[in-house]
Amino acid sequence: MNTIAQSIGGAAVTTKLAMRMEDSLQAFAVRAACFIGELDVPYSEEFDGHDFGATHVIAYVGDEPVGTVRLRWFQSFAMPERLAVIQRFRGHHIGELLLERCRTLAAGRGCNMLYVQTLPGDVAYWEKHGWRRLVAEEAASGAKRIVAMVKAVDPSKPLPEVEAPESVVLRPEPQLDAAGVPLGIASN
Repeated sequence: MNTIAQSIGGAAVTTKLAMRMEDSLQAFAVRAACFIGELDVPYSEEFDGHDFGATHVIAYVGDEPVGTVRLRWFQSFAMPERLAVIQRFRGHHIGELLLERCRTLAAGRGCNMLYVQTLPGDVAYWEKHGWRRLVAEEAASGAKRIVAMVKAVDPSKPLPEVEAPESVVLRPEPQLDAAGVPLGIASN
């Protein structure tokens, strides 16, 4: 567990990697409360099949899980996603602590950049914490508009100017059938 020089109500704020199923379930519970409970995000959208191939960081106040972020790994960058903090603990910089833990993990794996996709209404939060838009205009993603944003893992090495979304290519994820088999793959 990584203890942060911060406390809330006398309880230490810590971050921890999800290493056991119980840890993962705590991360999923925080996400469900925030995204499904508060924002009415459909279950199938929130739990999209990428969870078991990702790293999850959980923030605790004492023993209580209060925040989480999912971190997916690509060749030269890491992608923090699903940043969630339980409502009553917002305003205590827990999101920043989680993102800083993502940055240090990415640095340890040799990544040079963090990449996020956010809703237009959340851009100010990310910009306040040193992120910049990848492109000036929002891109359409299905029915939602998203803004791609990046941040250097090592602040002493600024990112090159990146103009086109093609500069950050995510590997295509397979579409799965009802049995969980990638579409187009013959099965027995």
